[in-house]
Amino acid sequence: MFAMLVRLYLTVAGLLLCSMLLVQQAFPYLFPDQYSQSARHEFSGELALLREHLRGVGIGELPERIAALNRSNPDRYSVLSPAMALRLPARVLAELAASGTASDHVSTEHHHVYVRLDHGDVVQISYDESDFPIRYIAYATVFAMVLVGLMIWLQPHWRDLERLRDAAARFGDGDLNARARLPGGSSIRQLCVYFNNMADQIGCLIQSQRDMVNAASHELRTPITRLEFGLANLGDTLDDRVARARVHALRCDVEELDLLVGELLTLGMLERSGPMPALERIDLSAFLRASTGVSAEELRIRSTHIEWELAPALKEVVVEPRSLGRAFSNLMRNALRYADGTIRVGAEAVEHGWQLVVEDDGVGIPPEDRLRVFEPFYRLDRSRDRATGGFGLGLSIVRQVIDRHGGEIHIESSPLGGARFVMRIPWHQPGEWRGRSRAPREEPAADAGHFEHSFHLQ
Repeated sequence: MFAMLVRLYLTVAGLLLCSMLLVQQAFPYLFPDQYSQSARHEFSGELALLREHLRGVGIGELPERIAALNRSNPDRYSVLSPAMALRLPARVLAELAASGTASDHVSTEHHHVYVRLDHGDVVQISYDESDFPIRYIAYATVFAMVLVGLMIWLQPHWRDLERLRDAAARFGDGDLNARARLPGGSSIRQLCVYFNNMADQIGCLIQSQRDMVNAASHELRTPITRLEFGLANLGDTLDDRVARARVHALRCDVEELDLLVGELLTLGMLERSGPMPALERIDLSAFLRASTGVSAEELRIRSTHIEWELAPALKEVVVEPRSLGRAFSNLMRNALRYADGTIRVGAEAVEHGWQLVVEDDGVGIPPEDRLRVFEPFYRLDRSRDRATGGFGLGLSIVRQVIDRHGGEIHIESSPLGGARFVMRIPWHQPGEWRGRSRAPREEPAADAGHFEHSFHLQ
């Protein structure tokens, strides 16, 4: 609000100052006759008294009388010699010849009024407004009142804009129920109505899409289960080895389809804007070792081992264990899929939270793909064979889980040669989940690794 107030005030004050300067500097030259008439009218009483006071005074006594008048107001009155009077502007001489009085604005602060006496001499009356400080106090008061008026006018506008901004931020963070509520007299109420209508339409579209995916996934579960049982029974009744092999291949396809449906249901659940389950305090080391989702047999078959580098000081953390366990399992299975022989898991406390790292010694992920791998159904390996597996949903689920924990995730190049997934999760307290606000994005500690704070929710 302060920046907006300053810009608005400077604009209004600049225009007001230009207007004042235009009136003071230009108007006397644009309207000389009106200013001259106003000055003569203002000094008409003084001019009449001056003429009466100097009536019948000879030329020799005139300087003495003028000096007597100047004792009370120094340098206000002066007598112009005929030669000096002839050097006056032509307009002034014309006014003196016509009415015996004239005025001249030397500048915006210095003015002269002239009166011709009976014997033809001209007396000049000078008045100076530059020594009146009240004038500048008045200007300062005007500008101060303008500032106060702008503050009073801007405050409700800024309040309503903040409400609209907050609603837009919550909607952008995934709260599809976020709406801006403004009073009926708000000047941006119509904009608020347009925003709410837009949010309603977007929310309906997203919700209908999610409902359609969830409904389709649920409906697919039943025929998939029937197919799986039917193929199992069929395989038990066949004697032909080729037929059994084909049935086995079909069962693998059905299992793959069942896995896809499960991934879709999980992703749909995480994308809902409702509150998370209660947060719990867990033993991090035991939790991670039990949530790898990778069996010892799989590690043996792939000739891969896991290196654990868990900081001893980081014993317990507060998380939602079910969803975080699923995210960690997805990262571990992703690492197992591409690792050549080593998977490294690390965890340590960092500023404002804790950090979990999963890396491998595989081929890594190209920098241009590190943002897109978290998109649903995006796959680095376009060949969807069982050797590589996956549907491109595992990392999307990871991102949703970390996002709902208020954390951040990004990908780096691992010292092992492969990909390095770095997750940062803020500290939480056990109990009901209070919101989805992100943790403050501070600069990392010196030992926090190369965490990129230009995070794009990769």
